[in-house]
Amino acid sequence: MLNTNERCLRWLPYAVLLAEVLVFYRRVLFTSQWVIPWDLQSYHLPPAFFVAKCLRAGALPLWDPCTYCGFPFLGNIQAQIFYPPALLTALLANLTGLGNLLKLLEWQIALHVFLGGVFTYWLLRRLQLSRGAALLGGTIFQLGGYFASQAQHLGAMNGGAWLPLTWLSVIVLGGRFQWRWLAALAFSLAMAILAGFPAVTAVVFVSCCLLALALVVLRKAPVKLLAMVLLACLWAGLLSAIQLLPTLELIGLSTAADRGQYAAGGGIPLRGLASMLIPNFNGIFDLEHYSLPWNATFLYLYCGIPGLALGLIGVVFSRHRLRVAMVVVTLLAALWMLGESTPVGQALFSRIPEAARAPLYYEFAMVSFVLGVAVLAALGAERLFERAAAALWAVLVLVAALDLIAAGSGRPMNTAALNAEPSVSSEQFEGSEATLQRVRDLVNQTVPPARIDVFQDSANWSRSAAMLEVPTANGDDPLALKRLLQVRRLFAKGPPWLRYWEVSELDSPLLDLLNVRYLLSWAPSDELIVRHPKFPKVAGLPGHHVYENRSVLPRFFLVSQVRRVKSLRHALAVLGSRSFDPHRTAVVEGAVELPAMGDAGPARPVHVLEYGRRRVGLDVDSPAPAFLVSSEVYYPGWRAFVDGREAPLVMTNAAFRGLAVPQGRHRVTMRFTPLILGYGLALSLIGWGGLAWALGRRAT
Repeated sequence: MLNTNERCLRWLPYAVLLAEVLVFYRRVLFTSQWVIPWDLQSYHLPPAFFVAKCLRAGALPLWDPCTYCGFPFLGNIQAQIFYPPALLTALLANLTGLGNLLKLLEWQIALHVFLGGVFTYWLLRRLQLSRGAALLGGTIFQLGGYFASQAQHLGAMNGGAWLPLTWLSVIVLGGRFQWRWLAALAFSLAMAILAGFPAVTAVVFVSCCLLALALVVLRKAPVKLLAMVLLACLWAGLLSAIQLLPTLELIGLSTAADRGQYAAGGGIPLRGLASMLIPNFNGIFDLEHYSLPWNATFLYLYCGIPGLALGLIGVVFSRHRLRVAMVVVTLLAALWMLGESTPVGQALFSRIPEAARAPLYYEFAMVSFVLGVAVLAALGAERLFERAAAALWAVLVLVAALDLIAAGSGRPMNTAALNAEPSVSSEQFEGSEATLQRVRDLVNQTVPPARIDVFQDSANWSRSAAMLEVPTANGDDPLALKRLLQVRRLFAKGPPWLRYWEVSELDSPLLDLLNVRYLLSWAPSDELIVRHPKFPKVAGLPGHHVYENRSVLPRFFLVSQVRRVKSLRHALAVLGSRSFDPHRTAVVEGAVELPAMGDAGPARPVHVLEYGRRRVGLDVDSPAPAFLVSSEVYYPGWRAFVDGREAPLVMTNAAFRGLAVPQGRHRVTMRFTPLILGYGLALSLIGWGGLAWALGRRAT
């Protein structure tokens, strides 16, 4: 049995690591005046809010009806729908109030930083280093350049925390096969997937594979280690299949694969390495005067002067059996994060297929580099202070922590004043409750609510639609459906690699088709930005003008004229022609059998009985066979029923759902029941069952 002193000594390193994180993020965690800036609020808060609200209603967040004319939310891996810590955050938000969600997300980030420090401590203890050296390494990793600079990226922070556990598992398996450690490797890889940031997921997977390969090549582990790592990767795929399969389906139908052809290179510039010695070498602590062409958050690699010095000592003088392997993995991580900034990287990365290039973001390999520096610094400290007293270790850890906190804490990349952020919440839009409430009142005059779009206004209307509950025909998601974006490009302009395009062609009838009833524009004065007879001004809000589309079509309506086309290209050509009238004609793709219809006439309305996130109920009454047109996105998993009997949905107007309906009055129902989710759940249950079995086994 451990005595009291031994218990305190065992738990003291964890208390120190936690205290360091709390001090580093003290402003955002313990005050309401400071927040983590940029993407945490604009990109991560809205989907987290949507998840929490759906769970509170007892439903899975599978379909977002407010963004992009409907969006398959289940495939949005960044939303962390099935990531256990994110689900816990959503539960706490529902218990304490959804208004606390942003603060809870900040705590989620901070606790993952702490988790990364703990896993690094475990890794170094497994390497037979002293508690002091292991604590030093954990301190450098959790307070160093990666976590200090990437706080805005929820998934990147969460995913990076699992990297040290993958390294630890690989090293243990390299010495002796154990089911528990194979399960630990699979689990940590699965958590890196579910954390929702593919670039960091790739770093976690590839770096642990590189570590295994280095151990085998250097004869520090048997060749079978590579097979174990491969098995763990496959097992991780099973564990996360409930998210992976829907995401892979969405990727295949999204614009993600096309973005690589527009990638203009990547990687941290060589001058970023200077920040390892001088934290503010590139002037990133004063963004008002920052003028370099690179993302400032990737120009902070500082791991502390003690960390850098001890890391160099570890490289040269450490006698540890795994020193060379750690040096190799760290150098490879450095080459990866520098990307095309070096001749070697340019030659290597230019060979990557375009479809895979866009989501890689070479810069995020800095998480593996910083971990390598932390490990080498711990090795150097162990070599230099091998027989030092505990007090000296305490001083060394304290100096390293204070150095990193003084350099990185409270900087623009991790801390911002709340009043300086154009924030959006479920109760206000960029500081104005009146603006949000008035827009909600306008769109909610119909069932379902009418959609908005923007003409020279904030992108937050689109990014936050799921949280604002103000439907929009636009969005800003890297997995935006390709067909919907191609329709938008017929009346909106912008660089082809973007997924957010503002309206530019006010004459386009497609705005009618997409149920865009209101256009919003910034209003720095009373002068109108939109001057078009189709869009008279109907409201003046704090900072915004609102214009109404008087010829807008409802979400669901009937037409009696259908034009068949062979492909998407032909459909877009028809939609973009001046003769196309969505009020009278629907464009249908493929060899679809449709009943004979009456003469063409104006669109006839449909009575909406029910409109929910995953279910639509319509009352359709037509004197002759007709075609039901919607501005709801077509996506696998949507099924239609006419009077309870299933009827085929048809790809209509290039991106939307349509349906032939017979003469008379009928009840039409559309339901979103994606089979892909069931397949993913079945595979995940197999994986988690195997995990439980492995953890219950004795070591072999």
